[in-house]
Amino acid sequence: MGIIITVICVISLLYSAAAGSADELSSAVAESALDAAELSVTLAASMAFWSGMMKVAEKSGAVDKVCRTVRPVLRFLMPELGNDSKALKAASLNLTTNLLGIGNAATPLGLRAMRELEREGARRRTVSLFVLLNTSSVQLLPMTVISLRARAGSVSPADCMLPVLVNSFAALSCGMIMLFVFYGGKQWSSSHLQPP
Repeated sequence: MGIIITVICVISLLYSAAAGSADELSSAVAESALDAAELSVTLAASMAFWSGMMKVAEKSGAVDKVCRTVRPVLRFLMPELGNDSKALKAASLNLTTNLLGIGNAATPLGLRAMRELEREGARRRTVSLFVLLNTSSVQLLPMTVISLRARAGSVSPADCMLPVLVNSFAALSCGMIMLFVFYGGKQWSSSHLQPP
């Protein structure tokens, strides 16, 4: 990918030099750098805010209440994980934050769930299923996308809710089909991840 971007940049520089539009190119580069910096600060602030809110909700016990509604679904999908499994709790938190559309806050929770799954020696199918649930990221309220649309000046930034929901359900459905194709009719794969 780095090579492709380098080639595109070199072609742009050569073309602007040949066309005599070097001033316009340098102006566009400066504006793009400023836009990128502003977007990075906006996303970092959003991530810090929602990560902090999730921490407060976790400490207050509100997250546990929400996770209790998600946990039975995960227990059905991942029966090898016990009720007191740390991996199950982390996966429940990850799924809950994804449902709320706070993908930035869901990332550290997803990493924690993967560490716990590895530590508990989870089967490959269980890990694959968790990765699928995490990446398809069914969102009832896509807060990150809404904030980006608001930042870009959208008149009604929440109009994306239905398309995001349909898209994430479609991704989840395709992923479940592929998971079934790869692992067949067997409920679990015999190969486990090796704990460290």
